[in-house]
Amino acid sequence: MNARSLFLLALAGFTSGVLSQNIVIDDFKSQDANTRGNWHGCDGGAGITCTWGGDGLTITSSDTDFSFYSQFDNGGCQDVSGWDNQFVHIQFSGSADFSIAMQQNNAQCNTELAPYPETWDIVYAADYSDGSDIFIPVQHFNIIKSRAVGLAFKAFRNPNAQTKLSLIEIVAQLPSGRSVPQKKPTGPLYFSCTRPNSIAFGIDDGSPEFAQEIMSIIDQEQIKVTFFVVGQALDDPTQNFTAVYRDAIQKGHQVALHSYTHPKIESLLDINAINSEFQLSRESTLRNLGVDSKYFRAPYGTDGALTRQRLEANVPGAKVINWSIDIEDWLWAESATPEKQTDAVIRDLAKGGNLFVAHYLYRSTVDQFRTFIQLAKGTGKTVMRVDQCLGDPAAPPL
Repeated sequence: MNARSLFLLALAGFTSGVLSQNIVIDDFKSQDANTRGNWHGCDGGAGITCTWGGDGLTITSSDTDFSFYSQFDNGGCQDVSGWDNQFVHIQFSGSADFSIAMQQNNAQCNTELAPYPETWDIVYAADYSDGSDIFIPVQHFNIIKSRAVGLAFKAFRNPNAQTKLSLIEIVAQLPSGRSVPQKKPTGPLYFSCTRPNSIAFGIDDGSPEFAQEIMSIIDQEQIKVTFFVVGQALDDPTQNFTAVYRDAIQKGHQVALHSYTHPKIESLLDINAINSEFQLSRESTLRNLGVDSKYFRAPYGTDGALTRQRLEANVPGAKVINWSIDIEDWLWAESATPEKQTDAVIRDLAKGGNLFVAHYLYRSTVDQFRTFIQLAKGTGKTVMRVDQCLGDPAAPPL
């Protein structure tokens, strides 16, 4: 019987909610696949180094955007709802200053559709660690567990530290004398609209020279959008963003939070600095615009457990908004082929994406912005604010 068959047998082997045997997800003996025969590996790029040995995987990372993944299923959905009374057990050495996420696939269980993954819930490894073993109740991951993808080890915060993983398994019980903490509250993470036939533009920071032009295009196209604003820019009178966004609010647009100074928040090693980003952002938006928003988009889309924990502590009831349509202005706007921004929108719309990330930082982006809107309208979906596309009862009616 192969590893895959044993895994499926173990999944079925619950008696009164107790595992018939531990389920080993990854013993790191093979670089090609985990113990279940499914994909595991690190993000490509210079931000992470993964060194495989016969007894584990050593990770060093200089960028909190990079992750290691070990999947329950190769690209589809794995029903792990029977694990809710069990524990994820991880043997490790080195730094526990990182996050662990359980990922959820889209409703079609299709890696070719956007978003993939659809979301994840996340915890901070150090909260559950004794220095060599991590035990996390599976129920601390608030996802649809019939659509589980796998585990992601994310947001390694200390660029000078190493973490060595040697075992990931699902166990029925904690060792004698071991306890686990209550889960620290975190807001949900969205990559897509939930309202049927909706599509939304989430527009992040921009350049003051393009602000009036982008507003004019939006007005002419007769749509409502959400602006994620940087608090420090609101506080700078030379940039005139306060007047721009006051006008936007009067016209029915949504204004939401995008930090105070636009750092990779999870990379801030001082918890007080993380708190300040949320506190100052919220205060600036309230003081300058009269808006106390519970919608937040992380700079660069960087997600981590501390970001979400401290966001929830400082902005109770917050929602974290990522995206499933990326115009890729960061990649193409100043290149020799800026039209590839439009190509990126066409690609992500074809995959079913319905939540934009966009900026108005570059001339080439502004020149194509009307096209982005018209492509969105061309899907037959209704363009609306992010709070509306998520079905928020506090959002204004369409």
